[in-house]
Amino acid sequence: MDPRPERTAPLHRVAIPLRALILALVVALVPVGALAASGAQGGGQAKVTKGIIVTLSPSSRTVDQGQSATYTVSAASTGGFTGPVTFAVTGLPAGTAAAWSPSSVVLTSGGAAQVALTVTTAPGIPAGKSNFTVRGTAGTLQSSAQAQLHVLEVNRTFDVSGTVSGLLAPGVTRSVDLVISNPNNKGIAVSNLTVAISQVVRTPAAVAANLPCTPADYTLAQYSGTYPLTVAPGSRSLSSLGVPESKRPRITMLDTSQLQDGCKGATVRLTFSGTGQAN
Repeated sequence: MDPRPERTAPLHRVAIPLRALILALVVALVPVGALAASGAQGGGQAKVTKGIIVTLSPSSRTVDQGQSATYTVSAASTGGFTGPVTFAVTGLPAGTAAAWSPSSVVLTSGGAAQVALTVTTAPGIPAGKSNFTVRGTAGTLQSSAQAQLHVLEVNRTFDVSGTVSGLLAPGVTRSVDLVISNPNNKGIAVSNLTVAISQVVRTPAAVAANLPCTPADYTLAQYSGTYPLTVAPGSRSLSSLGVPESKRPRITMLDTSQLQDGCKGATVRLTFSGTGQAN
């Protein structure tokens, strides 16, 4: 029998790897649980946010001073929103007025609705371009869109001339067929036509003989037709516009008891004026 004691060191060497193995198994199991929890959360559905979307068309309108422009404003439901939407506009220039038709809409889930925005400009509004914003509001929800208003000046230039339908003599009346020349690229509405005598030019013989002839020897009747006269680009006479001769301006040479030989062969010069606005 061997009197030497048993050796236990190998037992200690075996226990150390067993503990290490157990710890390794525990550490390895933690990521697996974390992954399982993560996968459960990722499988849920994302929260849908309710809202509205406002659009505006067309993106730009061009009008003359004193005229109106109409835009279409659309509101659409997103994320299942339902309820009323009201509208407002900001950024329009001074001298304009905005009107809504209707002023609000009620949206159903996934639905859409439209309203009309009419912008009216004053006759004296400055010409130019302005960007404005339309905003739709539903409680705390808002959406906006932008568009442009382009205002053109309406002081259109045009010329007025006229021809008399024959010679004048004491007691004789002649009509004046006015001709309106419109050089613009769009029609104009003409009103307030007037005719005046600017000068009477006597013949050299009448001047040498000191025979008088003045505007007092004539009278004028102004245009008595309806207004406005719509004149397309180009030149248009009253007769071509369908104005009867009885409604056109007329000039009459008075038949007086005084000697009127100074008016024989005289030239009567007329001036014309009128007011025009773009159509």
